[in-house]
Amino acid sequence: MTLEKLLALYYCQQALQLCQEARILRNEKHYEEAAELCFFISTICMGNEDESCKREAKLCASSAKHLKNGNYSQAEKLCEEARRICLKNYELRGS
Repeated sequence: MTLEKLLALYYCQQALQLCQEARILRNEKHYEEAAELCFFISTICMGNEDESCKREAKLCASSAKHLKNGNYSQAEKLCEEARRICLKNYELRGS
């Protein structure tokens, strides 16, 4: 496995954790902070070679823009769409 692929896996895990934090911030009505985090998450996901990750990144960036502009319902809709696309969001792990 190449270094880029290993890092992509690590970055995906970090993006998922940050996404959870962004959703918490959004639920607590800290929209500016949530938007900043969503923009950052989009940069992490954009670096992945997978096309679905790039599409997800664009949705996260768009969601952040809507958060900054006060269009919270559209931001939520785009965030949920991005979460459905995320491959790692549905990864099953055995113990």
